Amino acid sequence: MSEHGTEKMPLSSTMAHLYGYIYCMLLSNILTGIPLFGGALYLCGRGVIVFSGILQKKNRKYLPNAGKWWIGIEAVALFALSILLIGLFPTTFESTGLWVLYAAVALCLLADANTRRILKLTGGKDASRRTRIVGIILQGMIIIAMSVILIASLGPWPGWPMSGGFALLVLIRAYALYQMDVRSADERKPSDTTDMRSIQAYQSFEWISLSLIAGIELLTAVMYALLATQTEWLLPAMAVAIGCTLVFAEGAMIFLRRSRNPNRRNPTWLLLIGLAMCTGGAVLCGWMLGRGIVDYVRMYLCLGLCSAGGAMSLTGLYYIEQMMPGVARLMGGTVDTDYTRMRQSNIELARLLGDTLALVALTIFCFAGKADLPRSWDQLCARYQPVMIVMILIVSVGALLSIFHFPFSARYIEKLRKFLHQQEAGEENPALKRQLENAARGQVHQPFLTRFLVSILKIGFKYTLRDEDHIVQDDSNPILFLGNHLEVLGPILCTLWFPVHVRFWSISQMMGDKEKVCDYVYTNTFGKVSWLPDFAARLVSRFIGWLSVNVMSQLECIPVYRDSPMKLRETVRISIEALEAGDNLMIFPESPDQKYELQGIGKLSPGFVMLATAYWKKAGKRLRMLPVYISKAEKTIQFGTIFVFNPDNPYADEQKRIIDETERQIFAMAGIEPDTEEAANA
Repeated sequence: MSEHGTEKMPLSSTMAHLYGYIYCMLLSNILTGIPLFGGALYLCGRGVIVFSGILQKKNRKYLPNAGKWWIGIEAVALFALSILLIGLFPTTFESTGLWVLYAAVALCLLADANTRRILKLTGGKDASRRTRIVGIILQGMIIIAMSVILIASLGPWPGWPMSGGFALLVLIRAYALYQMDVRSADERKPSDTTDMRSIQAYQSFEWISLSLIAGIELLTAVMYALLATQTEWLLPAMAVAIGCTLVFAEGAMIFLRRSRNPNRRNPTWLLLIGLAMCTGGAVLCGWMLGRGIVDYVRMYLCLGLCSAGGAMSLTGLYYIEQMMPGVARLMGGTVDTDYTRMRQSNIELARLLGDTLALVALTIFCFAGKADLPRSWDQLCARYQPVMIVMILIVSVGALLSIFHFPFSARYIEKLRKFLHQQEAGEENPALKRQLENAARGQVHQPFLTRFLVSILKIGFKYTLRDEDHIVQDDSNPILFLGNHLEVLGPILCTLWFPVHVRFWSISQMMGDKEKVCDYVYTNTFGKVSWLPDFAARLVSRFIGWLSVNVMSQLECIPVYRDSPMKLRETVRISIEALEAGDNLMIFPESPDQKYELQGIGKLSPGFVMLATAYWKKAGKRLRMLPVYISKAEKTIQFGTIFVFNPDNPYADEQKRIIDETERQIFAMAGIEPDTEEAANA
């Protein structure tokens, strides 16, 4: 049914049909003088083939619910466009080569369908040698039939070159489909599996795949349709597109595989960057056409941007798709035949959507100009239809919204990989499993807002890290960092510059319900500002409250309930779960009852020591602790040395030892002599 397999990178799927599309436009230019007409016919025929495949009984049930509505709308659009292109449009001009073009496009589509059938039979268990030979003979007959038609209609020149081009097209198409592994999904043994569409992570991935592939299909078709105005541009343009696609796809894959920092191996950033490049190329192209400044260099630049962006986006999509079997295993299932067909249905639906939108654009262009289609740069600019770019922008916005809803960040992708490795080794980590399941269900959001704010704030807060080599990571026993608060500056600077991921303890009043947080901010801060009008104070409070809730959620902060000892147990429970899942914690243990010190550290609240005791009782591990000192004067963040909880000591003695050691290290990093400590705390 599909041109796609889940094992292969979807990059070839975008380029695979492009050769036939360009070939039909070149042939249409020779036969009718209208290259766009041949491209539109090819898209129309291809859409009908894909549509008929999706509607087969064995495939319909794998469509997403929203996809079933889309199929109905696309069916009506495809039928109307077919009538216009095949029935009405040819009556507007006279061309003796029109029927030859119809036959040639039909043979192109037939050769493509036969190639896919041959490759499916080659991989099938029950395919006899005779059946495969018959398919290959049929392919040869199609090539001969095309050659006879072209030579009889066009003469030896350009009949022979175009015949050779068709044979080459068939070989390239066969290779592209072979790379994509188009063997039937029926060959895979079914197994018990969870319903992937009930998982939020997969739902988001499906929407990303649908909108992204549809957008690239639309963008590719429109760009080549514009380039077809000057047919001598097409082959160099194809070389530019393939070159940019291969270079950027390989570069993106190398980056994802070899980046030393796991947090940078985030496929969603590739999706966003690639989508921005595609949209930028389309907008730049529309801007140039609207102002009449078009030449082959500028058009190739736009095409290069779109091709490179599409390659990066598809690479990110491929990287995410490689995660989905792991997500299925996490949620108690496996990838089987049903999953494969479900993915194929989604991709085919995306291809059909993109081709239908492209067909709409080409049909408008054809009817707007009738037979007198643009044949020069000036005519191209005069006939340019903004609807082409508008449709691309709409699809791009849909893809952008889908990307923002994908829950797995680079950190969670790395956690998933580690969990699966542990599972294969026979190890169990229930805390990590629960954490990943929550992410798969969409209860965790990617920190897009936080990263945006961090990138801005880093410009104004330039701090240097000292002794960061003292941080010795251990996934089985994370670190509890203990730092000076430095008013609000401490948490902000640790968020901006910390070299490892940490989860902060944060007061519960700044987390949770947005309305309560807004009221808290207004009551305790902006409502007390006398010079600020009440409406402005409430407006600012609402913004700060909204910002706080979202940032705290994205940072996965742990709420601290200061006014409720019973609820404080929940803080300890969540913290232990985080430690067992491999998360480092960051606590600012200075007592909130007094003003925070600007140098050194104030009096420490001893309550955090209960976390070390509870962690020992629950996990049987000695909690590692590392003091951190933030210096506003020197603009540095310095790390002390790790010390370990000792469960053999009486609790009161161990509590005093931990507090004394934390204070000693922070005062030493602050350069405060022991005899000046009381003055520093005054």
